[in-house]
Amino acid sequence: MLDQKALQRLYRYGFSLTRDEDAAYDLLQDALEISLRKAPDNTAAVMRYIQRIMRNRFIDQYRHDHRHPTVSFNDNDNQPVNIDPQVLEDIVIAEHEVESIMTMLEPLEHELLFFWAVEGYTAQEIADRIDSTRGTVLSRIHRLRQKILRYQASGEVGVKGGAE
Repeated sequence: MLDQKALQRLYRYGFSLTRDEDAAYDLLQDALEISLRKAPDNTAAVMRYIQRIMRNRFIDQYRHDHRHPTVSFNDNDNQPVNIDPQVLEDIVIAEHEVESIMTMLEPLEHELLFFWAVEGYTAQEIADRIDSTRGTVLSRIHRLRQKILRYQASGEVGVKGGAE
């Protein structure tokens, strides 16, 4: 049905929505289970169908989490890595910039950013995937770019008090 490359694309899509590896795997697994019951015949339609399932499941979970917030007490994700200090500083600065920008975006803006910047879809392809018009997608991309540019211009992006 789906090859490894297609599954990786679906995982990346899930990760763009959730920003969490485990949640992306769970989202993909749920979507695959549902799609096995009633999936279209051709691969392109299957991909769109699974992405739609993932998107709908994510929105449902997002709404649930905002009604019933939970707190995680597990902090085992930080593993030490040996890297050149200058490279590490650049990585940390870039990571903080991306995290800072991503935290100000809404989940549906994450989805749009994923399709547009990561997957490289055209506005029409994005519109087809999210059941919208091309003009609406172009408008959302424009607003997203303007939002990111305003945020960067405000000076809130980056590491405060970095190395000199």
